[in-house]
Amino acid sequence: MIFQESMIIPSLYTRDDQEVIERWIKHSPTVTEKEDLVNANRVAEIALSSVQVRLPKGISIRKDGSTFFGRKTWLCSVPMRHDLLFPIHLLEINWDDSQPGFSWPESYYATLLPGYNVYAVTISQGSADSHGYFDVAVGCFQADNTEQIAENAARVVQSWWQFQHNELKKNGWKGLLKAGMIDSESAFRLRDEVWKNVETSGCVNT
Repeated sequence: MIFQESMIIPSLYTRDDQEVIERWIKHSPTVTEKEDLVNANRVAEIALSSVQVRLPKGISIRKDGSTFFGRKTWLCSVPMRHDLLFPIHLLEINWDDSQPGFSWPESYYATLLPGYNVYAVTISQGSADSHGYFDVAVGCFQADNTEQIAENAARVVQSWWQFQHNELKKNGWKGLLKAGMIDSESAFRLRDEVWKNVETSGCVNT
């Protein structure tokens, strides 16, 4: 289906969606401050709706010893978005191993938001413990071709890591679970530019 430019935004986003996206783009720094997380989560859910089944699912343990997946899912307010928004997988990392068999994966996507002509970079975790949300949009960029998408997405991802290091005093991530548009060599180079002398297994699972 082909839309005229003037039809794209009202066809893909509700009025509330539009207000959230426009507010987020206007006020979003390269990384997300705590007070911006409500909008950042909404933008992430708009961008990632069609790939929910691919996002990290954290395993929690009940008092009786049974396990369950903690990730919440959401309904897409405009089903047409499933056919017109295509999240690009950038990479998936493991921040750490809390105990044997339990990792802390974080998955990264870049999604073009038609009508706004920006790519939203999102991070997704299997738990809402870190940020209060499973999915957060951490920055945006513009790009005209695949090479620019990879380069600009990498800058946003690295800025997110720099924020984690400088502001949250977080240690460097431990392993690369899956490479995507950001390949393995680039991922480790970007990490090592933020955290020096990172001790890690450097494992890559594909």
